[in-house]
Amino acid sequence: MVITTLPATPDEPVTECFFYPGSMEVLTSLPGFPQPLTHPTSPTFRVDAIPGKGMGLVSTRALKAGDLILSERPLLIIVRGMPVLRPYGFTEEQYIQYSFEHLATCVQVCLNRMRPEARAAYMALANSHPKDTCGPIMGILRTNGLCLDGLRPGVENEWKSYSAVCKDISRLNHSCSPNTQPRFDMVSLSYQLFAVRDIAAGEELTYQYTDAARSAAARKAGLKPYDFVCSCVACKAGPASNARRAAIAAFRASGQAWILDRTLPDDWFPSKCREQLALIAREGLEHHPQYFATTRGMMEAYICLGDAQRASAWAAKLDKILWEETRVDVKALLDPMSAQAAYEAHPLWRIRVDEVRAGKMFST
Repeated sequence: MVITTLPATPDEPVTECFFYPGSMEVLTSLPGFPQPLTHPTSPTFRVDAIPGKGMGLVSTRALKAGDLILSERPLLIIVRGMPVLRPYGFTEEQYIQYSFEHLATCVQVCLNRMRPEARAAYMALANSHPKDTCGPIMGILRTNGLCLDGLRPGVENEWKSYSAVCKDISRLNHSCSPNTQPRFDMVSLSYQLFAVRDIAAGEELTYQYTDAARSAAARKAGLKPYDFVCSCVACKAGPASNARRAAIAAFRASGQAWILDRTLPDDWFPSKCREQLALIAREGLEHHPQYFATTRGMMEAYICLGDAQRASAWAAKLDKILWEETRVDVKALLDPMSAQAAYEAHPLWRIRVDEVRAGKMFST
């Protein structure tokens, strides 16, 4: 295991890291690592008391969908569980406790290495596990850790992920219809928090602790470790909201059947996407990957139809979904007047209306 401080720049915020072998190299081998943090041009939030929720984040000015709210390096990145050998005769419960105690020791080592202000910020975070037998440092980790993937390529078991604890983003309270979404940027070793829809000044900033597209009962079960019972509109709506969220999760934004079946109207697939986007907006799930996939489906549908004007309008919407991990660069498609060559080079260009192009695509 590797304990290290990244980046090695004394004049910038840093992260204490407890890594498996190889994870540090994943980061340090990135071209340009570490890039400096990117910040909004003016303050966007404050930490404040939220009635019934403790502390949270509140917007200090109006924000637009896609706006960067904050960037911060985690206080701590640490393994999600210690791979310790199971002592002979230990029950499963005893082994879990044994592993937790080892992990708590590692967290304490990292805390001891932190700058005083970072250590104080960690200890000031909420603890929804006050009776945790491993003490408050583990209760804080269990309450505030964000799942961080991508630092162990090729590893597919339970030891794949890390937990990251942040000074500010970890203070976000849960919502089943969140208005923000964080994205981890490896090259700057930072979480970037984005507005997923327009946010009014003074509005609480929220994030989902569990998959918000699941049923209200499943979300309630997922929130149990946080000692929090959600009473949002979606949870109160019950079956109606559950049905809409299930439809959102099940939708597949692929127009291949529509491309091949010329008996379907030209607007058949765009209409399906518009219905999906309306459900997403009604349920407040713009943070969900389905929002990105469906927006991309709309752009590609109009590319298939050879409509550069409408495709560019949807490319502009897609370009603002900065929080999506699988986002693609569509800047070459934003201006329909200057992007003609880029559209003609696109593999989907006019294949819905040009049988020759469609035949060539699906024969390869």
